[in-house]
Amino acid sequence: MNKKQLLNYVITPTLVEIPKGCTPESELAIIMIIAHESRRGVYIKQVGNGPALGMIQMEPLTHDDTWKYGDSIWTNAMNMGIITPQQKSSGIHPFAERLIYDLRYNVFMARQRLFMKPGALPKDVALLSQYLKQHWNSTSGDADDDSYMIDYGLWY
Repeated sequence: MNKKQLLNYVITPTLVEIPKGCTPESELAIIMIIAHESRRGVYIKQVGNGPALGMIQMEPLTHDDTWKYGDSIWTNAMNMGIITPQQKSSGIHPFAERLIYDLRYNVFMARQRLFMKPGALPKDVALLSQYLKQHWNSTSGDADDDSYMIDYGLWY
């Protein structure tokens, strides 16, 4: 997958729809997450027996946790047409499997998850890579502090 097209046609337009969602740092964070987690646009399901799904490689438990504890997710999802007002009032959210086939939903879920993390997204690429290792990748994950930056740089 071409990262410039992904950024121009999916990431940025989706982030623009999320109130306070689109900043240069959030665009870079999302593309760095996808670069590292999907191995530069190759995988949409975790290799091996892992449960992670989509270009952002979010695990179903993390997906559901984001819906459970996210402050703005329900309103943002309804305003973007991801859920209906009836689903919002009933507390029914999309299944995690939607991450496999919906690029826009990947961006939405990644941004909503990042909203839940402490501090502002760093402007510096190296610091952002460290931030993502700490706040996106699990402690048992295989990323290093510079993995997100390296994979972003290697992706054509």
